[in-house]
Amino acid sequence: MALYREFETPEQLDAQYNLTAQTPNFPQVAAGWDPRSADTRQRLGGRLDVPYGPTLAETVDILPGVAGPAAAGSGAAESGAAGPSTAAGLRPAVLFVHGGYWMRTSSKQWSYLADGLAPHGITTVVENYALCPEVTVTEIVRQHRATFAYLWRNAAELGVDRDNIVLAGHSAGGHAVAALLGTDWPGQYGLPAQPFRAAVAISGIYDLRPLPYTYLAPYLQLTASEAAALSPQLRLPAQLPPTLAAVGADEPSELRRQSRDWARACRANGLPVELRELPGDHFSVLESLADPDGALARAVVGFLGG
Repeated sequence: MALYREFETPEQLDAQYNLTAQTPNFPQVAAGWDPRSADTRQRLGGRLDVPYGPTLAETVDILPGVAGPAAAGSGAAESGAAGPSTAAGLRPAVLFVHGGYWMRTSSKQWSYLADGLAPHGITTVVENYALCPEVTVTEIVRQHRATFAYLWRNAAELGVDRDNIVLAGHSAGGHAVAALLGTDWPGQYGLPAQPFRAAVAISGIYDLRPLPYTYLAPYLQLTASEAAALSPQLRLPAQLPPTLAAVGADEPSELRRQSRDWARACRANGLPVELRELPGDHFSVLESLADPDGALARAVVGFLGG
């Protein structure tokens, strides 16, 4: 009997969802995140570990957008562009939610992604959150929502134009983007129904139902009912801002299917979701966000009217 779709054994599912094992050079890739991100923080400055909630894990790092020659070598810098237009003295921003299957990495490994956005004048806000198994995935989703509510309410003090915030996330962070898009912002937080300009979900997990049958089970401790309740694929929102669902062409077929099925379901319900397959595997696909001229960085700039 199948566990999920056509998969009959945990080993078959692990072959699709164990993404580090499916990336031959993963140790080398992961080893580069810390030094690369430390270099980005040193160059851009900004504010680190700004609390949005009561626990030590609930913080954001704010890496400012820069104008013109501050980022030599990029197309934006060479043209002297100040980035997308926004309110006086404030910058458009991307709220980035990192991946790691809800159990690995922190905001500090992902600072380098700001290198693709800062030259366009876009501030990058990288969320940190508590990890499984210390907390549940349900609690992590609550922290994502608390992050956005904090950013929106305190945007001016943080140098951010709250009317020009793009959501972005990778892997488990792609799930976070979909969860944020499906939040009842007026009813639960007193925010506008559409408090973001656009969204970019990268290599996301939109149907969590296979995960209790994988190697992740002891860490995530998801019940079948919780996995279903947390699956954006099964709970499409009534409205969305312009949204891009991106996935790497070299990712496992299940990851590509997850993005494809979510985007198709959204479009079938009249929701503006574009599906784009980009070069790269599950991790290298992020290079197009870290590069000022990359497809994902340019998509963000386009969403912001730049």
